[in-house]
Amino acid sequence: MRNQRKNKSKITIGIRFVIALTVVIGLVIGLGILRFHAARLAYYLESVNQAIQRYSDEEVTLRQELSALVAPIRIYSYCKESLGMQKVVKAETMPVRMRGRDLTASRRKESENNKGWRSGLAWLLGN
Repeated sequence: MRNQRKNKSKITIGIRFVIALTVVIGLVIGLGILRFHAARLAYYLESVNQAIQRYSDEEVTLRQELSALVAPIRIYSYCKESLGMQKVVKAETMPVRMRGRDLTASRRKESENNKGWRSGLAWLLGN
């Protein structure tokens, strides 16, 4: 009977040891997975921070270029040097005569002709 109790106590101790060892191994594996995931997230965060810094530097460069291009003297020098434009000494204007009827007078005549029941809805049809 004592041998059976000793054997049962040894078996229960062995089972408890195996369970404890399994729990410890599971915890170590879980912590390893969590560390791997944290390292991966840290790498991703670092790449996002580098992209933000790169875009920030690009924005500063573009703002400087914009302010340089917006200045009137820069625009004039760019047009003269790069595009080969020259300053106009004498500007000429040309009168343009319209052939046909006067637009405002024709609108008045059309509105007088549309006095029927459709005149209230003429704005819907574009007449």
